[in-house]
Amino acid sequence: MAAPVPLPVRVLVKGPSTVNWLMPMGGPRSDLGFPRVIEDELAKRGRPSHVLSNGAASEQAKNLLTTWQTEVLNFSPDVIVILDGQWEAVHLFLPKWLERHTNSLKVHNRRVSNFYRKRILRPIWKTLVAIQTRLDRVVDPGIRKGLRRQVVGDINQYIRQVQRVGKPLVIVVDHPPNDIPAAWFPGFRARLELLNADMAAMVEKINKPNVRYLRLNTVIDKYYDGDIKAAMPDGFHFTPLMHRRLGQELTHQILEWAATQPHLREDVDRVWDDPAQA
Repeated sequence: MAAPVPLPVRVLVKGPSTVNWLMPMGGPRSDLGFPRVIEDELAKRGRPSHVLSNGAASEQAKNLLTTWQTEVLNFSPDVIVILDGQWEAVHLFLPKWLERHTNSLKVHNRRVSNFYRKRILRPIWKTLVAIQTRLDRVVDPGIRKGLRRQVVGDINQYIRQVQRVGKPLVIVVDHPPNDIPAAWFPGFRARLELLNADMAAMVEKINKPNVRYLRLNTVIDKYYDGDIKAAMPDGFHFTPLMHRRLGQELTHQILEWAATQPHLREDVDRVWDDPAQA
């Protein structure tokens, strides 16, 4: 009888464009986002994996609860990596739907559409952003407390829901506060600091060994001596090397977790006659 093959480690990654965009864009095909880095790092160690990356540009935390049944119940991930929440901290007052509409990645090359976007939508958007920028310099960054409660509440509810599907390892990744996009979003850093503090407190309150909080600054400090601009040139998206470093850090935690799970350990016979032994 052939030796048993290790069961693949299933990883689900959720978040905004931070998950799947690299900076600068348009590099070689060998530039991998961190979800594929996880797949690569596990393969190097002889561990089969199935990594499902469902990040999307301008993804909102509330969408976690919209898609969780399809993604979690059907896919049954062993690990869930969450980067959601950071996008909600970008704007002071501009509506999310307008951001997505203005910067849509689904635009068709049509004469009327091009005219509308170039002559009408973009000028309106730039004017609104300019107004927001001026207000953002004087308005208290903590004014959107209700929004923070909603974001953290949605992520908290998502984590509690997925505990009903075999208690996967959940890693909540923060977004390091930085001053890079301050020209357009002066209050972005302060809003992120408040959001990150609330997220960390939420994970601490859940108080489960399979729910963890990863501060990206620990990765940036380790590999970039704290230079956020070297890791995230635009303040939002990672360089290919930063994607690699983050993927390696997550892989380390995933392997550590997998070693404690009977169905993922290579040295355990998975043929269980008695369900009570599973």
